[in-house]
Amino acid sequence: MVRGDRQEGDNIMRLIAAALAALLVWGCATEPAVAPEPESPATLSDAAFKALWNQAYNANPRPASETYFAALIAREDITPKQRGEAYYGRGALRGIFIREWPQAWPQCSLGDLLKALEYPLTDARAKQTGENIIYQYDRRIYFPEAPAECAPNVDAAAAWLQQNRSRYE
Repeated sequence: MVRGDRQEGDNIMRLIAAALAALLVWGCATEPAVAPEPESPATLSDAAFKALWNQAYNANPRPASETYFAALIAREDITPKQRGEAYYGRGALRGIFIREWPQAWPQCSLGDLLKALEYPLTDARAKQTGENIIYQYDRRIYFPEAPAECAPNVDAAAAWLQQNRSRYE
């Protein structure tokens, strides 16, 4: 009877060993229950952005710059800094080439320049933008025929200037 008990014990040990081995193999074969990290969206390289910005800024005929900058601003793959630069570029051109296309007025320029300041710009570009806001705001009085859709930009610029003008003069 001792021999039967021993054989039965060996069988149980083999069964336990087989179960543990199966459990070990199964555990190694399954993937951990960790959620995959979401992929970060690809962003436009600074070099590619600069090429697109230059294309928009130097467009000829000039009204095409409006289309190029609108497309650049609408892109989902640009960084906040790039978006601020795009608003600055479009705003600057709108203020330089008065009356050359429907949005080329100081009043329309103000909207883009104010929008540019909502994004992280370099210190030099932020200073340039603030100075441009002052310039476009002051010269708007010479262009009363600007589109009505740009009129709210004047009030927004006046409020901004009330808070910030002394920093840029």
